[in-house]
Amino acid sequence: MSTRSTLKQPDKEFIAFANDFYAQVDDHQILWGLDADRVKKLETYTRLATNAYNANNTPSTRNHLTSVTKKQTFGELKQFLSLFIDSLEGNEDVTDEHLADMHLRPRRQPAHKPLPVPTEAPLLISSQQHDEITIYVTRSEQGQPAHGVQLQPYHGFKLRWKFEDEDEWHVEMSTRLHYTIFFDTKDETRRVSITVAWMNPRLQEGPWTQPISMVVG
Repeated sequence: MSTRSTLKQPDKEFIAFANDFYAQVDDHQILWGLDADRVKKLETYTRLATNAYNANNTPSTRNHLTSVTKKQTFGELKQFLSLFIDSLEGNEDVTDEHLADMHLRPRRQPAHKPLPVPTEAPLLISSQQHDEITIYVTRSEQGQPAHGVQLQPYHGFKLRWKFEDEDEWHVEMSTRLHYTIFFDTKDETRRVSITVAWMNPRLQEGPWTQPISMVVG
């Protein structure tokens, strides 16, 4: 089954697939050499989506808010799963038998050459609302945003951010042209640095933009 069709299943089948997928990842994370933080994120996205599905699927708790929450958590889980599945298919420690057990597409030699590592940096545009910062990426035309831009030839982009009093970068990935960072109220007035880079389907990133600096809140 292709990733696209897997993620477009009806809600009941999709959430069952997602929970089985996480269970297999959790069981094999050491064998496959997976990053513990990414596995933890997968667990979090899966749990939130499952809870939202159950709340919205129960007549006594279903309402407009549960519907909105289910839609949001499903969207976040599907975006994360798409990237996670790509990384598993590129992991030589994950066998074809493992992929079949997870109902994923088999490996095939592509008829075309793989896309190279990006050679240009995106144009970064930011938008802020309360304790949220949304980052938009595009390609530029003479230093200005390109109109009607699409992701091709890129798979998405990576985003790094950190508070300016921290040493470690937080790394996020998106297969869309935007990503929203949600902060806690206690982080208001803290200054954050943000930089982005295009990535290809093998999750290899190109040049990073110069970091921008923003104040939360």
